[in-house]
Order: sequence, then C-alpha cells, then structure tokens
Amino acid sequence: MLIATDKRTEKQLPNTNAQVRLGNYASNIGAAYTLIPIAAGFYLLGTAKGSDHFREAGMLSFETLIDTTLIETIIKSATDRARPLESNGKGGFWDSSGSPWNSSFPSGHAINTFGLASIFAHEYPHTWWVKVLAYGYAGTVVAARLAARKHLPGDVVVGGAMGWFTGDYVYAKRHTSELDQKRSAVQKVLAHVRIRDGI
Repeated sequence: MLIATDKRTEKQLPNTNAQVRLGNYASNIGAAYTLIPIAAGFYLLGTAKGSDHFREAGMLSFETLIDTTLIETIIKSATDRARPLESNGKGGFWDSSGSPWNSSFPSGHAINTFGLASIFAHEYPHTWWVKVLAYGYAGTVVAARLAARKHLPGDVVVGGAMGWFTGDYVYAKRHTSELDQKRSAVQKVLAHVRIRDGI
C-alpha cells in the first residue's frame, strides 16, 4: 500500500528548499560515519570501564550494521528503485539513474538506525528512556530522509522494519544471557567482600 501511494504521500510535504536543506543536514546523524563511532564508543567505553552491557551493545551494534548493510545492498541492487528526484519522479523500480547499490529501496539510513535502536532497546529492556532515545533517534533519521527527498515513505518504513528485525535477530543469537540476571543489593555488597582462609 505504501509503495502504491508513495508519490501522492510525498506531495503532501511542503518540499521547499529549506525543508530539503534541513533534511540533508539532519540525515548526517544516520550516516555510517556517525553510527560506526557510536558502536565503537560503546565497545571501547565498556571495555575500559568493565561494563559488560556497554561492551556487548557495541559488539552487537557492529554485527547489526554489517548485516543491515549486506541486506540493504542486495535488495537495492535487485530493485534499483529511483529516488524521488530521479527519472520521472514516480519512484519506479528498475528505473534509477544512479548505481544500483545506491538506489532508493530500502533506505540505508533507516535500516541501519533502526537496527541499532533495536539492539539498544533489547540490551536495556527495563530502562524506558533508552528506548525513547533510541527510537526517537531512528525516527528523526527517517523523517530527515523524507524531508531531504532522498526516499519515499515505503523506502523508510520497509528499511526501518528490516533494521528492527535484523537487530532483534542479532540480539537473540548473540546476547549473553548472564547479563540479564539482576543482583539484589545484598548480592552486590557481598560481591565486594573477600573472606580470607581461616577467618
């Protein structure tokens, strides 16, 4: 349904120069050169501070980014969908004027950011603000790609869904279940107490 109504939906936006400029600027937070340092930062900080959750979030983020990039590249090459400002502007499949791996469907920014959002939401399931921040970040990227007229609605929705499911899959396969065990306050105190032999 989205693909059938994409062009009509896109025309509901003002599509001004200011909108496109703001969308292009905001899109930077969903680019690989932004997402890879985020994953690296979590991994390095987790390693330095001894935080298993941070370290795992970084590692799973790396794996998710690799997986989403592979999925995105294969599907883009197979569908070769025109971007909104290419060809006749109707977003036709097998109609892109650029290289096939840089076509419109699915959105690479959407699949990557929702993949990372999925990892962080799964890694911190009891922390509501992490979920709000992660999905808010991904949602901002999706809105920016639409505003920049780089994608049609179907591109970002499908990309976001693929990203979420990829992150969910990676987390289910690679997550260390021991990190889920919450320790009580007494257990945390006793973990710092060392008893010598004979005492």
